[in-house]
Amino acid sequence: MNITAEKDSVTLSIDAKTADKLLDELKAHTGDLEATNGARALASVLQQAIYQINDDFRQPPHAFDEQAPKQPSIEE
Repeated sequence: MNITAEKDSVTLSIDAKTADKLLDELKAHTGDLEATNGARALASVLQQAIYQINDDFRQPPHAFDEQAPKQPSIEE
């Protein structure tokens, strides 16, 4: 874990496994943390980061160009 504080921001760098574990803990104690919006905001940011880490979709090159390969058609 690495924390960097600058003028108007704080950057928290953690690995995916630690982020997932922290998110699980925050979710488990949501009822206890009702008054703290910061904990909920952190859980939301962690969830979004985990989604982005696990998203391995990449748009194929030239997918929308006129020369893009055409999908085989069922009706020919």
